[in-house]
Amino acid sequence: MSRHSKQNPYTAPASIEEQSFYGIIAAGARDGELRIKKRVRRFAATILSLLVSIALCCCGTFLWWDIQGKAKRARMEAENSCVQQFGSMTESYNEAFRLYGQVASKFSELDESYDLDALAALQDKKPEGYKLLHCSTDVDGDVREAKALKRSFDRLSVEYRKALAPVRK
Repeated sequence: MSRHSKQNPYTAPASIEEQSFYGIIAAGARDGELRIKKRVRRFAATILSLLVSIALCCCGTFLWWDIQGKAKRARMEAENSCVQQFGSMTESYNEAFRLYGQVASKFSELDESYDLDALAALQDKKPEGYKLLHCSTDVDGDVREAKALKRSFDRLSVEYRKALAPVRK
């Protein structure tokens, strides 16, 4: 029976030929309805899978961009840290070199108000020049090298300050 059987009452076919004809038509109508339902379901499944695929592609793309952005930010922060460490090392070098100049000046003046033996020992300990560090090539290595050089310059500065302390008589 069809869906709308209450609206259109079904009349029984009179002959066997009519019965088989109406049966074939009813079967064809049912097949048509099933095909339409199947097509609609297939179309809905296709649309749904297409939407899911697009959403997954978009999420994957945004995730990739986020990872790339984080990597770039981390790299920039590491380079900024390297540049700051290089600046700190340069300040230590300048301070050590300034103090070395004072040591050399006091030693050449032979000012007896200072420990001339200590000043003489420091004459050979001139701060070594340093190579320019390129923070974009080897960030970690350059940071380590800058920290090591800064420590050596700071140690020299401490030694120079001790030697530049006036001797009390």
